[in-house]
Amino acid sequence: MPKVSQEHKDEVRRRLLDAAAACLQRNGYQDVTTREILAEAELSTGTFYNYFRSKEHLYEALAEEMLAVDVDRLRHELDAAGDPEEGLRRFVTEFLLGGPTPAMALAVFRSRTAGDDALGAIRDLNAWIIDAFAPMLAEARDQGAVRSDVDPRALVELLDIIWDGLGRRAAQDSFQTGYEAVGATLVALLESGALQRPTA
Repeated sequence: MPKVSQEHKDEVRRRLLDAAAACLQRNGYQDVTTREILAEAELSTGTFYNYFRSKEHLYEALAEEMLAVDVDRLRHELDAAGDPEEGLRRFVTEFLLGGPTPAMALAVFRSRTAGDDALGAIRDLNAWIIDAFAPMLAEARDQGAVRSDVDPRALVELLDIIWDGLGRRAAQDSFQTGYEAVGATLVALLESGALQRPTA
């Protein structure tokens, strides 16, 4: 039996991710079936499980890919601002006040999954988010833009919990005050507490 090249494997994995993104977008980022994803990708069921243990693991990979855009944006904000506090403020304001994004809607899969396999995918996504964002917050803390007694990993997890809650309420259309109002309040609290200007 001929050996499948890494290039072919990467192409099939890409087809599955693109198919899932297309199906989810069509469905308003509500859950879709594995069968729908496979039909979109024009692939067989057996092929799917060669690349992902479950649909939740596919969602995890897709969420990480979309969130990587936000990581790059944060790096850009920090570099462009020249002032770590201003870069963080701009990113948090844009990230929290910018409204729901496809990445946020996709990450809401955390609230719709059950079972050990799904929980494993959720844990992996949670860890990825902390590992991706915490080093930048640690650097900002070292430069005096975040209070020295604030754990960057815990701050990222706290912001992720809030981001997750914002996404759930937006998806359910259940806000009592509004996405922007909650985001603005969070930014105000951060500015009066966690974020600080370096003292001369």
